[in-house]
Amino acid sequence: MKLGIRSVGAWGHPNLRTWEPEDPEVVAELVLVDIGPRARGKVDQGNVRKADMFTLKVATPRGLETLEARDGILAARPLLIMRRYDYDDLWRWLERTVASCEAETWPECVEKLQRYFHWEYEGM
Repeated sequence: MKLGIRSVGAWGHPNLRTWEPEDPEVVAELVLVDIGPRARGKVDQGNVRKADMFTLKVATPRGLETLEARDGILAARPLLIMRRYDYDDLWRWLERTVASCEAETWPECVEKLQRYFHWEYEGM
């Protein structure tokens, strides 16, 4: 099953492509990624392609310093640390990572995706 990224956003920034942090070296954002099976053939306007939401914390080393610790912990899985925030670098990582999670069935894809992201239905 081929996978596709439908959208990438963050809280308060529905389109991460257009978001620029004040300082690209101080970033700690929860990133929301809608991922689903790639459509085969033409998609009708009324036929919305299904996708599930996956999340991960994207941070820079200096951004981690801005996080409030809970019981001494700054961040837990899933966490992606970038030396400096750059949308293009993040997008390339997302594309490679999502492509590496392709499998025969959607449940198998989700199992692989959960190595890198938190799935909205995890634990249900």
